[in-house]
Parts: sequence; structure tokens; C-alpha cells
Amino acid sequence: TLESMGFALEVHPTAVGDFRDDGEVVAAYYDEMRDLVKRASGASRVFVFDHTIRESGNTNLNAAAGGAAAPVPRVHCDYTHDGAPRRLLQLGDAGIFSHLKGRDLSADEVAALAAGRFAFINVWRSIDADRPVARNPLAVCDENSIDDDDKFLYELRFPDRTGENYSLKHSDAHAWYYYPDMTADECLVFKVFDKKPDGPRFVFHTAFDDPRTTDASPPRKSIEIRTIAFYDDKP
Repeated sequence: TLESMGFALEVHPTAVGDFRDDGEVVAAYYDEMRDLVKRASGASRVFVFDHTIRESGNTNLNAAAGGAAAPVPRVHCDYTHDGAPRRLLQLGDAGIFSHLKGRDLSADEVAALAAGRFAFINVWRSIDADRPVARNPLAVCDENSIDDDDKFLYELRFPDRTGENYSLKHSDAHAWYYYPDMTADECLVFKVFDKKPDGPRFVFHTAFDDPRTTDASPPRKSIEIRTIAFYDDKP
């Protein structure tokens, strides 16, 4: 579960017909993912703020609307201890929490959200309705197997901001998991930051070369959704 391991496989069919249609994804899929993350996490409010389509064989790191980026074969976690609160405030400045009260929130109101417990939670799924994932699946690491000294920080430079990710030094102690042959009706839900200090907080993940993959294996086609969840309990 999310509370015990920081990740969970959920069966969750979708009504979306075309994931390359950004309008349909935002209008329909965001609502589906909001409900899924609320149920899986126990959060009282969930906001979806971003998504990325990825397809193996591509080499571009980013993609325009309707396009696909390459999978990321790099062990990482999307946020750091200090970077996650900064990202929450940036999203507040961008107005994504406006529908809470039907208006943009003030800086004080966003700061009040940041003072409580919040978590960044991602949802990853295949968008190939005909074939299970056989190439470049996603693996996740049990945080209980990671020593704090294994983590190191690196920066991501964007035109409008600088983000921070964690990566890991290699250790044979790390326990990695993946779900083989995931179908389009399954979702991998995982935390990339939780303000709650006890329990899993940072789920490291990466695409990888499955040794079962053959030349005939179809390309991976996937979507990842990024959400922020707010809880009624204090961190």
C-alpha cells in the first residue's frame, strides 16, 4: 500500500479513448486520477497538475501537447526534502488551487496548505489497450532498503524555474520491484514526497531494460500523472 511501501498497484479501467488528445486527458482522465489517488491515499483533497506521455524508441526528453517523450532510464525521485515545499508554493503562485474557493488563493492561504500534511503522488499506466508492457517497464524501490547516505541531489534547470531531484548511489541492499506485463487497466500509484515524517516518503523509480524483452516486443506507451494530495491530519 501507499502507507506501508509507498507504492501500490491498482486496477482502474479508464474511459479515455485517445490519450494523445490533451483536451480529453485533462477533461476526463484528470478527474479519474483525482478519485483514484484520493481512494488510494486517504487524502481529503487531490489536485492533478501535470501529465507526460512516454514511448520507448523516442529520444526527446520532453514533448509538446499530443506528443510523447522518451522513458527515463535513470534512478530518481521527483522531489527532495526542501524542493517539494518550494514546488507547492510555485504551484500555488500559478493558481492551480483556485477551484478550492472559486478564486486564486492568497499567499497566506497557500502557506496554510503548506503548513499541513501534503504529498506529491504520481500515477503511471500503459496506454496500449491491446498489449501488456513488455519493454522499458517502470521499477520502484522499497524506501526501507535505502540508507540516507545513499541519496544525492541534482538540479533540473527549466526556463522558468530550477527543480531538485534525488538520485541514488548503488547498493546491493536496495530492494527493487516491478509489475510485469502491466495492462492498460492497471495503474502504479507511488509517492514521490510525503511531508509525514514516519513511513515511506520518497519512492525512487526508473525505467529499465527487462531481460525478458525481445526484438519483437512492442514499444512501451505510457502516461504518468502528477498530483498533490492534502490530508486533514497534521504531519
